[in-house]
Parts: sequence; C-alpha cells; structure tokens
Amino acid sequence: MGEYLALAEAIRGVLLRGAEAPPRQVLPIPGGQFLVMPAADAEVALCKLVTVEVGKSPSVRAEVWVRRLGSEEVLHLPGEELTQKRTAALSLLAARLLAPRRTGALLVVGPGAQGMAHLEAFAEGFPLTRVLVRGRGRERVLAFLQRAQELGLAGEEWTGEEVPEDVAFVVTATPSPTPVLPERVPEGAFIAAVGSYRPGMREVPAPLVARAALYADTEAALREAGELVGLGKPVVTLKEALLGQRAEGEPVLFKSVGHALFDLAAVRHLLGLG
Repeated sequence: MGEYLALAEAIRGVLLRGAEAPPRQVLPIPGGQFLVMPAADAEVALCKLVTVEVGKSPSVRAEVWVRRLGSEEVLHLPGEELTQKRTAALSLLAARLLAPRRTGALLVVGPGAQGMAHLEAFAEGFPLTRVLVRGRGRERVLAFLQRAQELGLAGEEWTGEEVPEDVAFVVTATPSPTPVLPERVPEGAFIAAVGSYRPGMREVPAPLVARAALYADTEAALREAGELVGLGKPVVTLKEALLGQRAEGEPVLFKSVGHALFDLAAVRHLLGLG
C-alpha cells in the first residue's frame, strides 16, 4: 500500500475509533494569527502549533509536539509536510468513498505544496488519465507539471473558462476570497476544496454549493469555511459518511478546513500505530 493510501486508512481508523480533540484556539499576534490544536487518544497526545503571518514567506509555519503515552518518548516534528500529506490523504479518503467516477482527469487549482501533495495522493489512489493545473506563480505551475510527468501523467495548464468534460476530480488549494471555479463542473465530478479555511474565503461559487452533495471533514467546517457558514442545507461529516450516511445533490463537494484529529492520525501512522 502506498504512503497516501496508508495514511488515509490511518485517518479512517482515528475517525471510527474516536479520540479527543477540542476546537482549535486562534489567538491574534502582530500581523497574523497563532493557532493551537491539541488531540489525544489512549496511546498518543499531541499539540500542533501554527503561526500565520501575512506578508512573510512562508506565511504559515507549523510544528507538532508529541508525547507517546506510557513512555518517556517526546517528539518534536516539523508540521508543514505532515499537514500537507495528511490533508491530501484526507481528500483521497473522501474521494475513494464518495466520488461518483473512479477514473478521469484531475484538475488542481493552486499548484503550491498542498496542490502538489494532492497530485501525488490522487495519482496513487486513482487511475488518472491526465492532469490540469491553474495557478498564479509560473514557477509553481511548471514545477507541478514536471511532477506530473515524473508520475507518468500527461499534464497541461488549464486556461479556459469551462472545466473539461473528462475531469472527474477537482482540487482547490488556494486561500482565495472569491471563487476559483466556474458555476458548472462536469457531471459526476468530485471536488475537494481544501484552501479556504475562514468565513471570508470562498473557493467554490455559491450556485455550485447550493446544488452539490455536501460533505465536510468535521463539524468545525460549518463554523469556519466560507462556503458553509450560514448555509441552510444539510452537510454530512466524513465520519458520518464512513458510517453510511449520504448527502443529496450533484456534484460531490468535500470541504476540508483541517483538524487535530488528522494530525493525530498522521502521527500514529508515523509511529507505526496504524
């Protein structure tokens, strides 16, 4: 089993077994925010610390402190790569559970580190036919296309207004305050919207959200994601979906804002705990 598939299974296990993870704390700091995200189960306790500083490069820095319970072992882990991979694995888990189409092209809007991780994850989890990408930074677009080629996939830049009909999977990985997708996507498409994480951000246009089958990583997304805040429509959490519940609508939209439970799953996977 590949890395992302194995991590997806670790996330499934944490969601179904249960663990403790209170709402993340967000504190103001000069020029940004400081986020504190703890989680624990019977074997591992951790706290993820994130600083978001607008105007700096990188603007987001993260670290994870881990205590393996019942021992003296304490780990200090860099959080950026862990966050990228667990978020992509989370989207992969949702797609393998909920995507109506099992093969086709992948469209990624936002070719940064998170978009790149999703490329690797979906290439591992599905028989992709080709990859399309859109992004502002030319170097990032070219690096993304190079990585697609290394994975054996034909890739090209998406420059049109309409999403091509062969696109089965869409990933948006931008902090955009305005939609980065058109109102229409191909029938049977699965959308993982992972970039926007505040009420003032919106990657997906409202008409598309209104008719979609809506899923979220946790209930926290209902309070934090611009696409879902104040929405008068049922949203099924991923745990509920794993237990068999389904949302109505088309296409399928999975909204992820992140949660310490998924960091816990990633650390468990790293420690070989499943």
